[in-house]
Amino acid sequence: IAMPAEASQAPQPYKLLIGGKHVDASDGRSIERASPGHGFVVSRYAQAGAAEVEAAVQAAHRAFETGPWPRMKASERAAVLLKAADLIESRLEQIARLDALESGKPIAQARGEIGGAVDIWRYAASLARTLHGE
Repeated sequence: IAMPAEASQAPQPYKLLIGGKHVDASDGRSIERASPGHGFVVSRYAQAGAAEVEAAVQAAHRAFETGPWPRMKASERAAVLLKAADLIESRLEQIARLDALESGKPIAQARGEIGGAVDIWRYAASLARTLHGE
């Protein structure tokens, strides 16, 4: 895709999501993704180290033990998965554009891949409705 006007702006920063909070890496490290087609830095991602991985694992464990997910009915879980699909679909063009810029792939391919991700979330929701047993 053509180089966007925002290429001259600072790269989009992305933080880690740990325990429901967006945080930087504790050591400040990050990974830059440059467009192979244009050479400009598109985005900058906080680079998780061992401390962040451990914190994320602990947060996930706490969320599962004390959060609502294990007590939700299958239909409620399905609704959460469908909401995720809807959110991805509502931002499909934005996500596909970033993917195409970062990877150098054609925008049509990126759109198809993101659309496929939406389909997978919806498929998972359909499976959640058919769970039986404990």
